[in-house]
Amino acid sequence: MSKQQINHKQTNVATQGGVGQQVEVSYTVSDSTLPSPQELSDYQRIDPNIVKFLMETAQKEQQHRHKMEVEKMKVVKSSESRTTRINLWGMFFAFLALVTLVGLSALALYLDKPWFAGIFGFTAVVSIVSVFINAGKTK
Repeated sequence: MSKQQINHKQTNVATQGGVGQQVEVSYTVSDSTLPSPQELSDYQRIDPNIVKFLMETAQKEQQHRHKMEVEKMKVVKSSESRTTRINLWGMFFAFLALVTLVGLSALALYLDKPWFAGIFGFTAVVSIVSVFINAGKTK
């Protein structure tokens, strides 16, 4: 595991009175489940069996972390497959709707209803054009 460090420095200076302030804060956070070697030796002086206990605890913690990572990946995978399935069904029904609009337009032309065919044909063309215009945009 690694140690992460956050540093913060602040300097304030007042020119006329010569008063200044300097603040430096440093935080170090360790991801390790084990104490440092120095702390381990100090613990061992208190109780000789504590190092074994801490090692077993660290192993259990690492196994738990790995198990949780596997569970997270399962959740992400199922979410992605669900999104893919929804997208495929959406494309299928959009295609079906466009085929229906074009079919209705053709039927209206066959039945000599040009105004009806124009409305449904125009709707089909506008929907196809809007798909191509909005293809690169993400929300």
